[in-house]
Amino acid sequence: MDQIAGPTPRLPRRRTALRAVPPSVRYLQEARAMRVAATPEPEGLAETLRKLWRHRRTILASTVLLGGIAAFAAWSMPSYYVSEARVLVGLQGPRVLNVEAVLADVSPDAERVQNEGFILQSRALALQVLDQLKLRDDPEFNPALRKPSLWARVTDVRSWMPEPIKGWIEPSAPAKGQTVAAEVPDASAADNRLIDILLSRIDVSTLGRSHVLSVKAEAQKPQTASAMANAFADRYLDYQRRDKVSSMDRVDKFLMGRIAELREQVKKSDQAVEDYRRANDLYKSTGSNVTAQQLNELNTQLLAAQTAKAEADARLAEAQELRKGGLNSESVPEVLRSPLIAALKTQQADAERRAAEMSGSLGARHPSMVSARAEVGNIQGKVNAEVAKVVDGLAREARTATARYETLTKTFEQLKQKMGTVNDKSIGLESLERDATVNRNLLETMLVRAKQTMGSEAILDANAKLVSAAAPAQAPSYPPKSLIAMLGVVGGLMVGSAIALMRESGDHTFRRADQIEAMTGLPVIAMVPQVGGRTPPAMQVLRQPTSAYSEALRRLQIGVELSEAAESPRTIMFSSATPSEGKSVMAASLGRLLASNGKRVLLIDCDWRSPRQHQIFHCDNRGGLASLLTDKPSSLDDVIHHDALSGLDVMPAGPWNPRAAHLLSSERMRNLIEAVASHYEFVLLDTPPALVTADVLALSRFVEKVVFVVRWGHTRQDNAMEALRQIVDAQGDVAGVVMSRVVAKQYRQYGRLDPFYAEARPTRTQFG
Repeated sequence: MDQIAGPTPRLPRRRTALRAVPPSVRYLQEARAMRVAATPEPEGLAETLRKLWRHRRTILASTVLLGGIAAFAAWSMPSYYVSEARVLVGLQGPRVLNVEAVLADVSPDAERVQNEGFILQSRALALQVLDQLKLRDDPEFNPALRKPSLWARVTDVRSWMPEPIKGWIEPSAPAKGQTVAAEVPDASAADNRLIDILLSRIDVSTLGRSHVLSVKAEAQKPQTASAMANAFADRYLDYQRRDKVSSMDRVDKFLMGRIAELREQVKKSDQAVEDYRRANDLYKSTGSNVTAQQLNELNTQLLAAQTAKAEADARLAEAQELRKGGLNSESVPEVLRSPLIAALKTQQADAERRAAEMSGSLGARHPSMVSARAEVGNIQGKVNAEVAKVVDGLAREARTATARYETLTKTFEQLKQKMGTVNDKSIGLESLERDATVNRNLLETMLVRAKQTMGSEAILDANAKLVSAAAPAQAPSYPPKSLIAMLGVVGGLMVGSAIALMRESGDHTFRRADQIEAMTGLPVIAMVPQVGGRTPPAMQVLRQPTSAYSEALRRLQIGVELSEAAESPRTIMFSSATPSEGKSVMAASLGRLLASNGKRVLLIDCDWRSPRQHQIFHCDNRGGLASLLTDKPSSLDDVIHHDALSGLDVMPAGPWNPRAAHLLSSERMRNLIEAVASHYEFVLLDTPPALVTADVLALSRFVEKVVFVVRWGHTRQDNAMEALRQIVDAQGDVAGVVMSRVVAKQYRQYGRLDPFYAEARPTRTQFG
């Protein structure tokens, strides 16, 4: 093996082919397993807590930072004290006769209580409170008296300007002799600002469904807060009483003016009535005028005369019938009532009785009988004469009654005509009398009201009262400093937790072996820890053969051997998805470990773009793999460096030319690997990343096994999946995945198992 002649190195071939190409079905199954991502199981509470615990420092820092900021902000804020005064609205005022008719008290309801609350917060009352408590001199309520804060002084640009620039920006001073009118500040505008500030510190609300108003005042001093609440309540009560008194004064003025007017109107209306009576001869008697009384009396007499005439006519008619013989004389009432006729009738009856007695014993011609009949006839004549007299009297009475009736009728008709004229004139009189009566009644009413309201101002009071005066608060009510600090701590904890969960959700690298196995379907044959300290990893396998790093490399060796059941692989290629995965150091460390155990091992650096092996082993890179693959014949002794510490043979990459990059995938490279494999028990190839060059895909077909390196917490999952897919599609036989540069302390936070010995942990850890 002194010299290689010809375009291809002539080395003894292996006794058999390196290996047979595995069936394509196996690669298809592996590729399909890698392409199909495993469905993630739902995370439980334990896994979430484990994620948070992994970022406990971030959470603690966020909690301390935000909690400290909240506590500093809370304790730097001024404290405000709140005092409360309670006012009962809707009290009924004192009743003085009918004063409530003038100032009626309205029954309280929700709307009225709310309206009273708005009145209590009026600007007029606020201005009175400003004057009463002299709040214009308090810097808390007067911004003009406040000293500029530190932030205002820092942000004041003018104070930082040089004097020339400040003088150029500011208006120039007036010339000599020139006067400038002084700017007088608007007092009302200043008062309005103070009133706005004061009202912003007052809160008026209704206590539940009651008629009690809660007046809360807020200030930096408890005495000021209580004084403000009580002042607003007192000003409100005083406002209500003064409003009632002013209303009563207006009513009194109105009543007195109205009384004077009504007195003049009553006087004029009464005079008008009397003048109208005299002008129209409408003299007033008791109850009515004279003409009406005469008409009423005449009407009564006329009715009586009419009745008497009718009676007289009836008696006369009966008497006339009696005279004609049509009636019995006894049927005439006047005849019956006449005592003379009654006596004559009695005498006539006695005479007829005696004649009847004598007729039984004496004859008709007896002188006694003749005398008795003559006496009867004489008495009968007297009766007839008296009846005639009665009839004549009735006739005279009938004529008298008729004459009187006719006279009364004529007089009544005359009075009726006169009464019509009087009635026409009385219409105007009644109108004047009604006006006078109305004016007189109004005057009486106003006099009564004036007497009732006179002196009632002394007993008028507000329809509300102060049921609870405000007292100075013992503790500030705002800001809740402890609560703000606690919220800051809770907020910091939540923000830190959110950041931790976002970092976890945004972590698309591999942190556990089961992640790689679930996504790729390939076993994780070893987990190589991160090596700390000044000792290089490739030297640690020699200086500390029982360290966790050395044990992981032995596990890697065993995993590669177990990946092939028929024969232990001899040609092994190390590859990764992206640079800085740790494959070069891992290949060098494994080579030294195997060589230190008495194995004949050759390490070939195939990464011509970024060679590392000559740096690790401190050898010359002027001759190497590039020299064997070019047309120039080279000696193996010139390209192989022997490591005296472990007995490992190292073939550097050599001086590569970009035009010769295709030689890595050429048939000459296959022959070279087969040639050196016959002389070494293990041939390790350090290849470039799979996603960087295509050389790895060809080299994967020249070796028996491919070890794919994934850096813990660094390699992205999609990059690793893509690199493995390309290697599998190129029919590379992947023995498994090695997780490199695992930080043992952090891995324990992700994994449920600890793959490293406690006594073998490094003293210093580099977080990757």
